[in-house]
Amino acid sequence: MNSKTLVAYFTKGGASEEYAKVIAETLTANGLAVEIRNLAHDVPDVTAFDTVVLGTGVRMGMVYRRWRKVMKQKAIRDKHLFFFLSSGTAIENPSTAVEKFLRPLVDKYDLKSASLISFPGKTPEKWAKLDGEKETMKLEKAKEWAQKIASQVQDKRA
Repeated sequence: MNSKTLVAYFTKGGASEEYAKVIAETLTANGLAVEIRNLAHDVPDVTAFDTVVLGTGVRMGMVYRRWRKVMKQKAIRDKHLFFFLSSGTAIENPSTAVEKFLRPLVDKYDLKSASLISFPGKTPEKWAKLDGEKETMKLEKAKEWAQKIASQVQDKRA
């Protein structure tokens, strides 16, 4: 069986898109058939996919509505699920971001996720520290996470 993986994301500031691209590239490099989708353009039907990786940003204390539309699909309950977010909260405390933004939605929609993770978002230029520390993203962490996903998916296939 040739399984298909969906990597779908919604972003405003661009961090979730950068993470999604790294995740999709890593999964592809590990032999998975991957389709990447920007939820700003459409909300894909998850029926055709075996594995779904969903990512979103956080703005004003909430995840984006279009991202939640994917979570509401009935077919998603039968998928191998992975969720990520990028947020300012994750810069200081990634586990707090997961518990505050991801866990409540996974529980609300009664989904069984193989992994929930939070990556640091981009610091807006106007808030960046004067000492030049502007880049807070950790793309290497996304790559490591994607390698774990690839292993889990391949183990599930075996």
